[in-house]
Amino acid sequence: MKIIKKALLTSLTASALLSGASQAAMVEVEVSNLFNAGGLALTPVWVGFHDGTFDSFDVGASSSSSLQALAENGDVSGVMADFTASNTNGEQGAILAPDGFAGAPVFEPGESATSGIFEINATDSGYFSFLSMLIPTNDAFIGNDSGTAYSLFDMNNEFVGLDILVLGSDVWDSGTELNRGYGAPFLAGADAEERQDENGVVSQHAGLTVLAGGLSIFGGNTPAGYSIDQAAADFTAQGFEVARITVNQVQVPVPASAGLFAIGMVALAGFKRRKTSVKVA
Repeated sequence: MKIIKKALLTSLTASALLSGASQAAMVEVEVSNLFNAGGLALTPVWVGFHDGTFDSFDVGASSSSSLQALAENGDVSGVMADFTASNTNGEQGAILAPDGFAGAPVFEPGESATSGIFEINATDSGYFSFLSMLIPTNDAFIGNDSGTAYSLFDMNNEFVGLDILVLGSDVWDSGTELNRGYGAPFLAGADAEERQDENGVVSQHAGLTVLAGGLSIFGGNTPAGYSIDQAAADFTAQGFEVARITVNQVQVPVPASAGLFAIGMVALAGFKRRKTSVKVA
């Protein structure tokens, strides 16, 4: 009987180890800006792996100060602090475009970049969230408004990965800044007038047409040396493709204790509004 019990215990232990292994994965994130030449750029993309409880915004509700900072200036530091406070076992980072505009690692039209490695598991970090500002705009951004929108594991806790196609209908307006063009990062002349509060709520973005008396974004010049073309930047067109974000499993021969390499893990200071340049401090 002791032999049988010992064999059973060994079997159960092995099963538990296998089960635990099936819940873990080493992954990388790839971000692609799908705008054509003359379109909009994406600020560094914040990504978070969590247990499904993290919710950065709700459509129809007022934006938090952290979301406002991201949607108006591309500043991820507040979101990162919020995430750390609510997900002690989660993983997060900011995906940068290494070939982006000098001084600001933004994703210009057509650019892609892949992150370092994140170690995740089905229990603590099986759900995925992302956020990024579209520039030049006043407060347009992309992201998921539900913490459980994107699951990385199936019902058996096996990794399934993600391939997220962000359409123009998925672009949000944070409702914090009037869409006047003035105050929009990455737009020449935008600092000629101060930004103006909107005091609204998060909603689907209506497009790049600015309010009367504003500075036009269409035809505006960027510090990257190109002008915003209406056909390339009008994300309200049916079926318009804004970005693609994929999360894939990779094989990395390093022990779990070696930690993570995730580019941009430090909080970004945000995009400074200037007439001719934009940078991450």
